[in-house]
Amino acid sequence: MTKQNRQKAIYLFVVVLAFTALANGLGSNIFSNYFNEVFHVDEVQRGFIEIPRESPGILCMVLVAALGFLGNIWMSVVAQVLVLVGLVVMGWLSPGYGTMLVFLFIHSLGMHFFMPLNDAISMDLAEKGKVGETLGKFKGINTLFAMIAAVIVFLGFRTRLFSFEKNTILPFVLAAEVTAGAIFLLICMAQLMPQSGAVKNHKLLFRRRYMPYYMVTLAYGCQKRIKIVFAPWVVINLLGQGADTVALLTIVVHLAGTWLAPVIGKLLDRLGVRKMLWMEAMYIAVSFSAMGLLAGMLAGGTFDLGDGLTWLVFGAYVLCVLFEQFNMVHSYMMRSIALDPSEVTRTLSVGLSVDHIMAIIASPVMGLIWHAWGVQYVFYLAALSALFQVAAAGMTRNG
Repeated sequence: MTKQNRQKAIYLFVVVLAFTALANGLGSNIFSNYFNEVFHVDEVQRGFIEIPRESPGILCMVLVAALGFLGNIWMSVVAQVLVLVGLVVMGWLSPGYGTMLVFLFIHSLGMHFFMPLNDAISMDLAEKGKVGETLGKFKGINTLFAMIAAVIVFLGFRTRLFSFEKNTILPFVLAAEVTAGAIFLLICMAQLMPQSGAVKNHKLLFRRRYMPYYMVTLAYGCQKRIKIVFAPWVVINLLGQGADTVALLTIVVHLAGTWLAPVIGKLLDRLGVRKMLWMEAMYIAVSFSAMGLLAGMLAGGTFDLGDGLTWLVFGAYVLCVLFEQFNMVHSYMMRSIALDPSEVTRTLSVGLSVDHIMAIIASPVMGLIWHAWGVQYVFYLAALSALFQVAAAGMTRNG
């Protein structure tokens, strides 16, 4: 690929990241409120909904292995088409609960399929010696537009332009439109970039050498339940807040993430994988434990919405969700230990599947733990999973 074509591809990919971040912010990030206000689910049902939502992550390694001949860009097109189909049905057709779960699955399949491809394309576009910095910049762009989506969601629900009471759910409709834009731009990128990530061997790829990567993705599957399910559910269920408040907190998260992502990327190039895994483990252990303590006090009636301690809950929520910025460390680690560049995308997809096997197990289990013993133990369990990052750091060379 010529330098000029690479630069054009980078510009196009930046816009693709912006569009996919907007679609995710307008769609996936309001699912908790969608489930609560349209289908009136309780905490146990909320945990079990994660099975059709997260099980597509397991299929990613199968899809990447089966469609690997297409290369990363064309596989990304397929992924975004699946996202578009799910959004169209949920946005325009007002499905019943059962039908919603089917198209939630299709939407989620596309989103999860795109995740390893996103990281692989980002690293393909990086200059030598600046992989971490490039990942950080792309993550920062993604986070910035996710924040813009959160602002749109906040203003939309606060002004009642958006509502779950209408047959047409406008945020999902807008998400579908920008997803269509992302599909068009990915097709344009395919004309500029040589086919990357394409493989002739369609077997699933497992290597003992990649065990540290599998370990951190296993832990991440548990930890991500806090970001996606249980931290928002504390705000929605225990504090009784609507989509506008969740969106406002999401704005704060993304504002902080826009700054944090490039910092993590630069530290990754400077400090190496091992030290960054230790840093990630410490961050997760402290932030999740703090949220667990506060959520337990809130559930026990120690304080309520009008109390000053509520602001600490909001602060702990932001810190818990912000841990997502460390995910680039895992992709960087995989690239650094890969035996061959052609194995990166396939191994990232296997890691994503490992992550989601844990997610499918952890979500209902955590929902039952919340119901039986208390919300705080959900967060303490997730904090304990940071030991996997520590173990992976011990198995990884600092590079």
